[in-house]
Amino acid sequence: MAFQVRAEVLREGIARVLPLVPSRSLYPITQNILLHQQGESLEVRGTDLEISLRTWVLVLPEEGDAVRLALPPKVLLDLLKGFSGDEVLTFRQQEYTLQVSSRYGHYEFSGIAPEEFPLFPARPEKEGVRFPFSRFIQVVEQTAFAASKEDSRLALTGIYFDFEETETNFVATDAHTMVRLTLNDLRLPGAPKLLIPVKALGALQQAIKGLPESDELILYPAEGQAFFHHPVVEMVCRLIDARYPDYKAVIPAAPPYVARLSTEAFQRTLRRLSVLASKKMGFIRLEFVGNTLTARVEDPEGGLRGEEHLPCEYEGPDFQIAFRSSILEGVLEHLHAPNLLLRMEAPGRAARIEPEPQSPHEEVLFLVMPIML
Repeated sequence: MAFQVRAEVLREGIARVLPLVPSRSLYPITQNILLHQQGESLEVRGTDLEISLRTWVLVLPEEGDAVRLALPPKVLLDLLKGFSGDEVLTFRQQEYTLQVSSRYGHYEFSGIAPEEFPLFPARPEKEGVRFPFSRFIQVVEQTAFAASKEDSRLALTGIYFDFEETETNFVATDAHTMVRLTLNDLRLPGAPKLLIPVKALGALQQAIKGLPESDELILYPAEGQAFFHHPVVEMVCRLIDARYPDYKAVIPAAPPYVARLSTEAFQRTLRRLSVLASKKMGFIRLEFVGNTLTARVEDPEGGLRGEEHLPCEYEGPDFQIAFRSSILEGVLEHLHAPNLLLRMEAPGRAARIEPEPQSPHEEVLFLVMPIML
């Protein structure tokens, strides 16, 4: 059977899977999407062989053979953008040609046999963990920024899902910054630990945009892969096959030097002073004396220097430490609290940054490596 669909509906469906369609590939079939009609449901699927994502949109069936065809998505998407959102289009298939009709005219697209398109893996038959959309988005947004962008450090390019008896830890690091988000309202005791590529989680985050915020995903951990299910969107991805560092071993237990700062005031200081920092090193020196933080930057080559004083609540003797200002700014952008606690152990040891107060059912911890001056 053929089908009718509003241009906006199909446009949104294609947009959900489009980020996974590679512009270049050793396997040309992956440069296409699959359209698979089953009655009133049209499946739209994309894959790069590492990540597969599919979504379903509602259509109005017409007489004729069902549409089932692989084809390049860009031209079709560009055509759909040329119509108003409520424009109704008719789709029919003639062998490997997709025929599209509107009140303005007729359009044809050459396709590929659907049998050539990679199969979508079956959902694991085991217990899953329920992810409210808000929690899933929080996990991605609050951890992905700290993952490594270097493919040569494969183990650090993902987010580590560490399921424990009473809580789940989500961890990301690039060896300079680490974030651990602990949620005690998401648990799946006995589940395998998962190292999921940031790209996969980002694609899924984009795919669920526009869906009701009250919805939830179900994550099914499996051997070598992670399967996310929602009635409108499903994604499966290969796990990163690498050993993740022992993140618990690098977290200092009780650093003796503790400063409590206003998050907004500290952010503003960093933004102003980073303009004057050395472009080569980009570090900022922090000096704690009494209840005052003195922040300093300089660029000897450019003849630039800056210094600001911030009030704080500080516990400990006078102390100095230095960080890359860009790293501190990145952490503070993802620290959603009015105040922060900066816990320091030594000028050459990782410092802890924690939001204050912590939100219910969660604990967020950032680790930042200092610069030795």
